[in-house]
Amino acid sequence: MKMVQFIAGATCPSCSAKDTIAINAENNLIYCVKCEFTEERPKEINNKKQSINVINIQDYKNPKS
Repeated sequence: MKMVQFIAGATCPSCSAKDTIAINAENNLIYCVKCEFTEERPKEINNKKQSINVINIQDYKNPKS
């Protein structure tokens, strides 16, 4: 059985139809059900490393002597 997941709100870059982009889970192929657009699903979403800075708000509320 073919596992397909539609991407809500996605617009086809080829025919500009909305809600017609699907991903085939078996071969990671992205395609439009209205036109002949196909593309391979990217392996990695974001190459940049993201970091989270943790700040203790108490350090800013109490003045240090």
